[in-house]
Amino acid sequence: MAYDHGAFRVRNLDASIKFYTEKLGFRLLFRMDDGGAGDEIGAFLDYNGARLELLQTPKIEYTPAVPVRPYCPHLCFQTDDIEGVINRLKENGIELLDGPNEIPGSEIWIYFTDLDNNVLEFIHWIDANKK
Repeated sequence: MAYDHGAFRVRNLDASIKFYTEKLGFRLLFRMDDGGAGDEIGAFLDYNGARLELLQTPKIEYTPAVPVRPYCPHLCFQTDDIEGVINRLKENGIELLDGPNEIPGSEIWIYFTDLDNNVLEFIHWIDANKK
């Protein structure tokens, strides 16, 4: 068995695709629709081999949750350059929800949200043996 992808519900698919691709560096793999019924539309994105599905339900109103500790659920992406990620977020006007946090000698991580309060995490493993 292998992990395939995570999924987030979004209010505006076009705006979310733009957020993920232009501000975070994801790559749009493809868009999909429900065959004309208008019930659900979506897209698959990729970030260094990690896939994310975004889903919008135009006929059903969606009110995003307010993120609270321990920020679950969330998706976490590994990076070797946590400072570079933090700088990219700042340059794109994305505020950190929490962090940077550190377990000395082990890991450094941050949390932030997308346009719909879906929580994302970036983690840098200082000690590769602990991941």
